[in-house]
Amino acid sequence: MEFITILKLIHLSDLHFGTESPAIVDALIKAIEEIAPNYAILSGDFTQVGSREEFELAQSFIHKLPCEMLCVPGNHDVPAYNLIERFVSPFDKYKHYIQDELNPFYHEKKITIAGLNSARRCLAHWNWANGAISASQRKILKKRMENDQSAWRICFFHHPIHKVDEMPLDVTVFGRKRTLKTLHDLKFDLVLTGHVHHASISTLGDEEHQTIYLSASTALSSRTRSQENGFNVISLHDDQMHIDIYALQGNSFSIMKSFSQKKLHHESFSKSS
Repeated sequence: MEFITILKLIHLSDLHFGTESPAIVDALIKAIEEIAPNYAILSGDFTQVGSREEFELAQSFIHKLPCEMLCVPGNHDVPAYNLIERFVSPFDKYKHYIQDELNPFYHEKKITIAGLNSARRCLAHWNWANGAISASQRKILKKRMENDQSAWRICFFHHPIHKVDEMPLDVTVFGRKRTLKTLHDLKFDLVLTGHVHHASISTLGDEEHQTIYLSASTALSSRTRSQENGFNVISLHDDQMHIDIYALQGNSFSIMKSFSQKKLHHESFSKSS
């Protein structure tokens, strides 16, 4: 049975300009042009150390995207070495070069896409690379989702709050459990994350609702962790979600794994490979 695609999204994460290979950048742009998505969702870490030069490279890249873009910052987009800038104006360069809104929200009849900024200038933890999602962010998200009737609901942020299969990093996210509950209560269909440079898919929920948590590999960075560079493509149909996980093979990106979800009142999930 064939399904008519109503929307196609590409999920990119962890570009880490400053560590990129020009050949891989060219291969990624070519792949995106061939896929021709309606939206690009970028879940943070545009840069390696948050320098002006790296942000300029990232800005040049996103200007080449052939579609609308929604994005959030990652921990590497906060200045790494200038502590005054880190504490006083941690997201100024991100807002100037990438996008002014740190918690973007897009809504139309077919889809709602909500972004949450999980990066922080500092944390009550020895590792400031970890993340947080605050009570105020959850409150705003709930307000935005009031009376939402869109066919598909997608949320995205940088740090994974779910257990990623074979995750190569230990990640602490303050507010993790409360955010998991909020996303379940709001019946989000799909949650997109990055940070760990590891593509994976997980299902969380109960008999009333299931949410798919999709993590992405690093799209461009030479700092790969057991996986090649890659990205995800999500094709949405009237009652079907199809996910393709792409990976760099030689000089081009190709599909390595595929998953499908049939939507029955925001509940069921089926998996194929």
